[in-house]
Amino acid sequence: MSSAPPFFTRYGISRTRDPDAPLQIEPYEAVCHRGVLRPTVLAAAVDLLGSFFARAEAGTDALLTTDLSVRSPARWSPASLSASGRALRVGRSVITSEAAFEAEGAPVAYGQTTFRRMARPAGISAAPGPSGVAVPEVFDAVPLDQPLFDEVGVSVVDGARGAVEVALRDALLNAEGGMQGALVALLVEASALALADASCAVPQVVTELDLRYLAAGRAGPVVSEAQWVAGPTGETLRVVLRDRGQGNRITTAAIARVAPAPAPLR
Repeated sequence: MSSAPPFFTRYGISRTRDPDAPLQIEPYEAVCHRGVLRPTVLAAAVDLLGSFFARAEAGTDALLTTDLSVRSPARWSPASLSASGRALRVGRSVITSEAAFEAEGAPVAYGQTTFRRMARPAGISAAPGPSGVAVPEVFDAVPLDQPLFDEVGVSVVDGARGAVEVALRDALLNAEGGMQGALVALLVEASALALADASCAVPQVVTELDLRYLAAGRAGPVVSEAQWVAGPTGETLRVVLRDRGQGNRITTAAIARVAPAPAPLR
C-alpha cells in the first residue's frame, strides 16, 4: 500500500525545477476561501522556504519553528504565484528567513519565519516523529479533492467565541511529532474567521497572521479561543490554541487581521 503524500504537497505548492528555483503555488478551490488564497498556504510556503535555509545549516540538529508572520491583501487569487526567499540571520541557535510572493511579476504577499536549532541527544541523528519525512529538494503538488478544512478535520464549536478544534493524527504531525506549523496557522485562521463571521455584517477573509509557537500540540484535540483586540471595526483579533490532551496547555499565541472578502470576479 502506498503511503499518503506529505501534507505540504496538498497546498498547491511545488518545486519541480532546480533547487534554487522559487516555489510555485497554483491556487485551487480547496485551498481558497471566498475567492482568496488562504494565508495558511502562504504560511506553509514561508515555513518550507525557511526550512531549506535552516536545514542546510543545522545538519542533523532538530529545527522548531518559533514564530511566523504573513501579510497578504484581500484580493482575488491569481492563477499562480512564485515564492522566493533568503536567510536573514543564521546563528548558532536561531535561524530567520523571509519569503516574497509574486504574481505576474508584481509583489502580492510577504512573510518571515524563525527556527530554533537544538542538538539532538547523542546517538540520535534523525527525527523520531511518526511522519519522519524530510522535505525533498524537488516535489510536485498533490491537490485535495475536498476543502482543506474538511481534509484536516477542523470543526467550529462556537463561532461567537472563535472556538474551533481539530483531533490530531499522524498525517497532521511534523517529523518531531508535533502539529505541523502550517496546520497551526490553519486553526488560527479558522478561529479568527469563526469569530469575524459571527460578528461582522459582511463575509470576511484573513489577510494577516502573526504566530508564536510556544509548545507543540502532541495529544489533541487542539482547541482555540479568539477575542477582538478593539472590536470588529478594528479588524484585529488575538487567538490562543491549547492542547486539551496536555492539560489544556497553551501551544500558540497569535494575532490575526481580517478584511471584507473581495467582490466576485465577473
